[in-house]
Amino acid sequence: MFWNILLILLILVFLLLLVMLLLPVSIRISYEDRFLRVWLRYISRTIDLVPSEKKEEQPADSAKSDPEPKKEKKPIQKPNLDQITYSLDVLPGVLIRALRRTARRIRISPLKVHLLIALDDPSDTAVLYGRLHGVLNAALPLLHRAVCIDDQDIQLFPDFTQNEMDCIANVGIRIRPLDVLVVAVLAAGGVIKWYIGYKKRADKVDPAQKQGQKNTAQADPAA
Repeated sequence: MFWNILLILLILVFLLLLVMLLLPVSIRISYEDRFLRVWLRYISRTIDLVPSEKKEEQPADSAKSDPEPKKEKKPIQKPNLDQITYSLDVLPGVLIRALRRTARRIRISPLKVHLLIALDDPSDTAVLYGRLHGVLNAALPLLHRAVCIDDQDIQLFPDFTQNEMDCIANVGIRIRPLDVLVVAVLAAGGVIKWYIGYKKRADKVDPAQKQGQKNTAQADPAA
């Protein structure tokens, strides 16, 4: 009797998990004014994964008399042109190969991305702009074959006067959790290989040279 009840409970749990994996999930990604928001809607519940709300600044009166010293944050190293072009060559193929197994059960709507291309060297900006156009022309037809895409608006804007890239994006994805697992498993190996190659192409700085630059910056000019 006990084993029969346990078996029935296990079957019910399995069926419940199966239903949850087959119900579609809506994921929305929004990026504007350097604030990222990612949220998903599952059944009737909306969950914020990455909120973009700005933190309100505390008034000076409410500040502590002896505030704790803030830890110095390590600056994030910007990707160089070699890393960007390597990613453009590798990542689209990894993604499309993983999406082939999910057929056309994934729907993307909208797909709006406006990218401002600006690097330190104007010639690098021109090279990256041309490379991105080539990747989009080659990858978008394959992506349309792999998934259903509605309301597409992708534009590139080169800027030779600035040195920092910017982006405005609004992307909606409708997918089943089971398909997410399939894509993640199939793409894991390719993503790991890409990351290893990406790190190998990072700018190499000689430790002695780096220490010398630090000492020079800390030196007193009047000395």
